[in-house]
Amino acid sequence: MEGDLTTSSFLMICAFVSLASIGQIFIKKSVAGDSLIGKSSAQTLKNILSVFAKKYAIIGFGLYVISTFIWLLVLGRVRLSVAYPMMSLSYFLVVILSVAVLKEKVDKKFAAIGLLLIAAGVAFVGLGMGR
Repeated sequence: MEGDLTTSSFLMICAFVSLASIGQIFIKKSVAGDSLIGKSSAQTLKNILSVFAKKYAIIGFGLYVISTFIWLLVLGRVRLSVAYPMMSLSYFLVVILSVAVLKEKVDKKFAAIGLLLIAAGVAFVGLGMGR
């Protein structure tokens, strides 16, 4: 059936999720510890624009651009009703990377339950493909 999830399409979705999630971590690292809110709107805008010159932001946005091109390829091959829910796997990866790389604190019990519910939702979408 046209739009079915093939192995290559699944691998492209995994690449998209990975690159977008890693990009998010780099972007977070580029603003970590910074207060972007200035004393005026102009100062706030200047602070936000200055982020774009930071090494981690450049890497993060670069990964976002690459992931967007991959996502376009995915959308050309897979039904949106299947591909889009799989994008939610990025939540799973971002939580894990936030703890591992950024040393953020999460309640492991609630995080595990939430992440399992996300994974279960994606699995249910997968089980319903083609029906």
